Amino acid sequence: MEKAIQEYSLTDLMARIEEIFNENPGPIQGFNAVVQYDVYDQMPSTYQHYFHDGTLTIKEGVQVAPNVTMSLNYDTFKKFVLCKMSGTMALLTGKVKVKGDVSTGLKIESILKKYNLKEPL
Repeated sequence: MEKAIQEYSLTDLMARIEEIFNENPGPIQGFNAVVQYDVYDQMPSTYQHYFHDGTLTIKEGVQVAPNVTMSLNYDTFKKFVLCKMSGTMALLTGKVKVKGDVSTGLKIESILKKYNLKEPL
């Protein structure tokens, strides 16, 4: 049974995102990048998203140098995933800090819009 995003731990949400993207690889075809999320809250965590040839692999921790790193809290991450907060607005309001290739971060936002993720996931 699908759950509301509030019910997911960060680890479970990352696994669900990987599943959703790989079930429908169309929006990520031709996008090759490593995107790192440094998610801080009670239990800070780092996840890297590896986009390669229409597949997404998500790993916890730092494996390689990312194209872009986004630092944000878990609530902001959930809003970003559901397209309830634009990356630009999050950046301008200080809710996310970006290091590296900002255009790659903006590409992620356009990809998320194509998936049109809604609750429950």
